Amino acid sequence: MSERVLVEADNLHFSYPDGHKVLKGISFRIKRGEKVALIGPNGAGKSTLMSHLNGVQLASSGRIVIDGIPVSKNNLKEIRRKIGIVFQDPDDQLFCPTVYDDVAFGPLNLGLPEHEITSRVQEALSVVGLEGFDQRSSFHLSFGERKRLALATVLSYQPEILVFDEPSTNMDPMNRRNLINWLKNSDKTLLLCTHDLDIALEVCDRCLLLTDGRIESDGPTHKILYDRGLLERNKLEMPLALMTHELLHDILAEQDMDEEHRHIIGKFLHAHRHAHGSDAHIHVHLHAHEHGHEHLHEKVDESHFHEVDERHHEVSHDHIAVPHSHGGGEGQHDHDHDHGHHHDHSHPHDHDGEDTGHKSRDAG
Repeated sequence: MSERVLVEADNLHFSYPDGHKVLKGISFRIKRGEKVALIGPNGAGKSTLMSHLNGVQLASSGRIVIDGIPVSKNNLKEIRRKIGIVFQDPDDQLFCPTVYDDVAFGPLNLGLPEHEITSRVQEALSVVGLEGFDQRSSFHLSFGERKRLALATVLSYQPEILVFDEPSTNMDPMNRRNLINWLKNSDKTLLLCTHDLDIALEVCDRCLLLTDGRIESDGPTHKILYDRGLLERNKLEMPLALMTHELLHDILAEQDMDEEHRHIIGKFLHAHRHAHGSDAHIHVHLHAHEHGHEHLHEKVDESHFHEVDERHHEVSHDHIAVPHSHGGGEGQHDHDHDHGHHHDHSHPHDHDGEDTGHKSRDAG
């Protein structure tokens, strides 16, 4: 049986009343469980496309379909139960006197019983690390706390699809990392509209590159974000992690560097160095840790930073290698290593509820 398609755009066009064309024939499909990044330069039409997903804007021609239901004026209530949008500015979503009231707004409008509303509020606040904030004023929170609260107001609907508009904007490093970990471990279908290409690289398996109202490229994230020419033609830069990787790879390739400095650079990258071929050239594999928990507020364990035995790979955790090419005529070849060592970071927490849908906060 084919995988269920939750989001479908079919030849979508949109123009403003003044005649300005913003979307010019957008078509794509997102299947259940996919994590997709929507990227592109300013003015590409990303926010306009996002506003079509729950009917804030309606297409001039073509259509958007959410889990088999066309987005139209008659279907907005049902559509907004299925898809939740977390806006760039959390103050666009927070308007109640207390944190509890903000998070309870959605379940209350679903007509749920009081005990179910309370359960959903506590669950959503726990996921974003705001337990105990129930009676605080939303507007007395820091920006980062309000950002997490805005996510909680959407999670309380328990939608199957989550859409984020610039999810990491103005977040401090720790909360940005916590958000990334939560997104990576979430079982929701995700669409991240972002200029933060590092978060796209780490979280999403697929990229939609939007330029001038059209899909310029649609494919695996690593292929699109490794394509310097494609990105530069579309006024984008490679993710910082990849630029750093390229720079330090070039440094490590210098044969006259002493081993002490090689080790320092390798340790800084949290990487492994491997020798390949007769020339024993050196390259670096960045890697990340998978975490089996759903908590947005967990801190990264400092034990993740470790020494590496350069001769033996006796490290008990997953290695996700960064694929890259080495030029050089006939000797050119690609490396894409996946070391299958396992390290169990699972936690006995499961705060995602059943995907029962939600009603938009502006659905009335």
